[in-house]
Amino acid sequence: MPAINTPTYLRLREQIRADIVSGVWPLGGHVTMVELTDRYGVSANPVREALHQLQGEGVVDMRMNRGVVVPRVDARYIDNIYKLRGALKVMLAREAALRVQPGDRERLHALCEAHEAAVAEADMAACVRTNRALHHFIETLADNPPAVEVMASRACLVDAYRRSIGYGAGRLDAVIAQHRKLVRAVARGDGDRAAQVAFEHTESARLDLLAAVNQRR
Repeated sequence: MPAINTPTYLRLREQIRADIVSGVWPLGGHVTMVELTDRYGVSANPVREALHQLQGEGVVDMRMNRGVVVPRVDARYIDNIYKLRGALKVMLAREAALRVQPGDRERLHALCEAHEAAVAEADMAACVRTNRALHHFIETLADNPPAVEVMASRACLVDAYRRSIGYGAGRLDAVIAQHRKLVRAVARGDGDRAAQVAFEHTESARLDLLAAVNQRR
């Protein structure tokens, strides 16, 4: 969550990302400047600044005087993004385990339980949101802001796609088991184990999403 004194365009960037994930601005959809300024209650200038940043991240494609298009997600995009995420997650999970403090462990378990509650309620939007919250917290423990920002900027479209299609058979049970292993490894400071589980978790997510893309062709 951006701080109160964060510049308006940065707060907008985060809100637009969140709205893409939640489906307010759907994948493949065209969004006009009027729609954006009306929704966020601001002038066009901070919206443009936010969109320029999001375009640099690959989250939107700007159109001259015509707003933006939210890209569609395909197999190549998923494959590339998850390979990038896998490399970063291995590094961040290892560092998180090495830096974890006693007070962090309770938060880790609470976030894990929040995701499991969302799964139990079959709330796909909440599953995506709580999954991202757990991973983001683990990533911030690594104390590597540039890597965390790359992760945040490259999560948006994949999370939106996941929310729209759901999960493959048995995937959520596997996610819960993998989360528990990851949280245990980080909580006990086992960097090597945390890195291994982070890689396995990311790789299985990549394969599950690729299978979903192929089924929808």
